[in-house]
Amino acid sequence: MDTNERMIVTWDIMVDLGIATDEELGLATALCGRTVQVLEDVLYIRTGYRSLKQFLEWELDEAEE
Repeated sequence: MDTNERMIVTWDIMVDLGIATDEELGLATALCGRTVQVLEDVLYIRTGYRSLKQFLEWELDEAEE
């Protein structure tokens, strides 16, 4: 998966899971640059997880228990 694809997938998952809205991610990327790192910074601020992979692994594990 190339960087642009990863950016789009990360953005869509974060919006679909209610971590952030399109508008919030748009503002963050407008201010800090359109990168996966910026999206992961928003993820960290909102959830405490450092990456989307970490978030999904922990949350799916919690849901199974």
